Amino acid sequence: MQYLKKKPETAVLLLLLGLVVLAGIALAVLTASNRKAEQAASEAADGSIPVLAIPSDTVRKIQMEARSGTLTLAYADGSWSLAEDPDYHLDESSCNAMLTAVSTLNAKRELQEAAGEDYGFSTPQATVTITTDSGEETLVFGARNAVTGDVYLQKAGESAVYTVASSKLNCFLKDKAALFGAFSPAGLTSSAIEAVSYTLADGETVSLKAMSEPVESAGGGTSEAASDSTAYQTVWRLENDPTADLDTDKTDAILTALSSYVSGQITPADGADLAAAGFDTPLVTVQVTTAEKTVTLRYASGMDGYYLMVEGDGSLYTVDQSTVQALLLPENAWKSE
Repeated sequence: MQYLKKKPETAVLLLLLGLVVLAGIALAVLTASNRKAEQAASEAADGSIPVLAIPSDTVRKIQMEARSGTLTLAYADGSWSLAEDPDYHLDESSCNAMLTAVSTLNAKRELQEAAGEDYGFSTPQATVTITTDSGEETLVFGARNAVTGDVYLQKAGESAVYTVASSKLNCFLKDKAALFGAFSPAGLTSSAIEAVSYTLADGETVSLKAMSEPVESAGGGTSEAASDSTAYQTVWRLENDPTADLDTDKTDAILTALSSYVSGQITPADGADLAAAGFDTPLVTVQVTTAEKTVTLRYASGMDGYYLMVEGDGSLYTVDQSTVQALLLPENAWKSE
């Protein structure tokens, strides 16, 4: 029997294939090793001594007493609210960061409280009380260690002193303004807006409406067969002059302004002062219509910035200047040149 000899090219290809497989295995091993190293480094940075372990789904309140005041975050039905001011819109991610911090809290070191040693517990940076379905736990964050930058921590009712990474404290030092979550209080999205009518301070009213119009073909005409597949586009028109072409940059700007997120909130509980915010003489009053609703918005300038009020909502919301400027155009400024 005659045996076929492998061609040199085939042997080279097999060798290369084997090297590729070995390289892949080596890379996988290295990646796994790096992940373990990163995990170990992370655990070392956060500490490995258990201080607190609370199932996150049992937490009902987190109260923070810091030098900026006392804030109580209440958790129910999958969302957070501020117990002292339920109308205030919270940043869910900041609240969840606190929940994560108290759910699994590890320390770097455990010390026995030494007589005469000042750990800062008499004037703590923050005192955090966690209320769960089964009771309460209180954490007292004292001074920072001048050498390591870590923070001294003690559980209420216990003598042990711990040191924890400063990041464990930082999330509890936010004041009310820092906990605000940006959102659209009118609940508007630009794609849902069908009509806009606004009245300026001088009494002029401008009304715009979204129209569905066929896209003009390159040839300028349409046949009966082509009409069955005509493409349509949304075009904004002035109600007083529906044939005029409008500046699309300006229509885009007003839609963005009406659906943009606010940057801050002053609730009635905070003493929202409508007169000081300029709402005795608003810059513009806007009616926005979608398929589901018509909402009235008022914008004003006062105190130290620009403000928005939404009909039926007692809060003042801070907005930027560009948002208001997009809504201050007289009718003759809309037409494209």
